[in-house]
Parts: sequence; structure tokens; C-alpha cells
Amino acid sequence: MDFREIANKTADILQGYMKDDSGWEVAKKTKDILIELKHSKEFGGNLYRGTSEFSAPPETVFQYVDPLPGDAPRLKWDKGLKKIEVLKQISDDIRINRTCTDSACMGMISPRDFVDVVLTKKTEDGISTNGVSVDYAECPADKKFVRGWNHHCGLICLSMPDKPGHTKLVSLIQPDIRGMLPRALVDSAIPGSMTEFFTNLRQCLKDDGKLQ
Repeated sequence: MDFREIANKTADILQGYMKDDSGWEVAKKTKDILIELKHSKEFGGNLYRGTSEFSAPPETVFQYVDPLPGDAPRLKWDKGLKKIEVLKQISDDIRINRTCTDSACMGMISPRDFVDVVLTKKTEDGISTNGVSVDYAECPADKKFVRGWNHHCGLICLSMPDKPGHTKLVSLIQPDIRGMLPRALVDSAIPGSMTEFFTNLRQCLKDDGKLQ
């Protein structure tokens, strides 16, 4: 399996999703967060696009959203995650991640795990993490988790030329969490969890003195 080819294709696909302005519906909107959705081209569920602005540079915001284990900030504030593992570091910019989630919707959605190839990509516009699930024999299914599948997903930290030192953060997700769950339950839970993601990130950046 050519993980670099998969990762580069993922980044190209996400750029297309980010720039596509057709067919999106507003799923949730607050003063500073916009969550949109449209039917996914990759599976039977939805593609979600969340956007919010932060008064911190892209490199700082990326440091907080990059899914890394250990002392990296992500696990400190992201209440939806239980554990992050790097199963294999393929190169400086590509790795295989295993991400474990907590239960959700008052326990109606049990814990999941996802095994993804993740690419960190830097451009003139900013920095991004680009991921997609892969079949990885070295990490068989764990009976404590339902093995989910992330279709092309990522977090893109964009610089804002008209606002130096600010970041436009775009989250693109289309998870197939699998298991015997009604599609309506999953679809109703995702916009709220994405809003919580942005809210918790903002609070953590504020608490750590990273916002201007």
C-alpha cells in the first residue's frame, strides 16, 4: 500500500471540498461558528464542513488541533477523544494514527476507534492535517471499540491576509461510525459535536494565553 499516494490524494480531495461552494446546507450556526453539510460522494452519510476564526497564527492553532499523543495539546481539550496513538511514523510528514473516541449521546453511541493515514501539509496559505482510514493489518480490531471508518477528512489552518496573526480553521469530516445505529441519530449528533470542538479549542487557546 502506497501511503504517500493515498495521503497526497486525500489532501487534493479536501482542497476541493473546502473550495466547493455548491449545495451546502447550514446545519448549525452560532456567532462565530458555521457548520454546513451536504451528501457525501464517498458513502451514504454526509460530508460536514465547519468553519471558525481564531485570533492566533495558523502554526499555533495547528499545534492545538494536530492529532498527536502524549503531551500534545489535542487530548487536553478535545472531550470527544479518549486516546491517540501513532502506530507508525512513515516519514516526517506522514504517519499511521489510531484514534479512540469516548461514548456519545448519553451512551447511545459506544466508543469507536479509527485507523488513519495522516499527512501534515504546509503551503503558503497555511498548514493542514489530512486523513483517511486504511486497512492496517498491524492494528486488528479491538473488542472494546467498534472500528469506524473516516472517509477523507482533515483540519485546515488558513492564514488571513486581511487579518495578520489570525487563522481561519476549516474542519472537514465524513465519518462512518458503523455499528447498529440509526442514521438519524448519527446525523443529529455530529453538528453539535463539531460546535463543541470549536468552542473547547477556543477556550483552551484562551486559557493558555494564545489568543491575541
